[in-house]
Amino acid sequence: MRTTLSTRTTTARAAMAMAAAASVLGLSACSGTAGSESGADVEDVVEEEAAADEPFDGPYDTEFYEDVDDYTGEEVTLSADVNEVITPEAFTIAGTDDTTVEALLVVGATGDAELASETTVKVTGTVEEAFVLTDVEDELGVDLDDALFTEWEDEPYVVADDVEVLENVD
Repeated sequence: MRTTLSTRTTTARAAMAMAAAASVLGLSACSGTAGSESGADVEDVVEEEAAADEPFDGPYDTEFYEDVDDYTGEEVTLSADVNEVITPEAFTIAGTDDTTVEALLVVGATGDAELASETTVKVTGTVEEAFVLTDVEDELGVDLDDALFTEWEDEPYVVADDVEVLENVD
């Protein structure tokens, strides 16, 4: 029996020694600090992360249109020409001259802005996934003409917090 117990103890000690050696080697392999940002300063990495978190601010163009679902629930600022004024509370914007994107519905804060077709505006607001007339009416506290908005049902839209008419924009 003594031989069996002695063999087990020796085997256990050898296994523990090998595990300890493997741990030391494993930790030393992880001691490098360079990651995917090798050669970059901490400030550079932080700036890149901050840029990715910034809200969209740019023209209503093909790039934005293709990624509109990614902006759902986010505040964006879009520059575009008014396509059509539907009511005092709603209008559509068209893509830039070099794009063929669908018009985008904007509802909400039109303020005192005198909007007309082809007026260049800067719209700041939240992108919503799908226009539902009754929900928008409740949110804005208005009664919109159902017939004017049927084509926008279930389409993405923007609830505007601010609409600014841009002067002298070519």
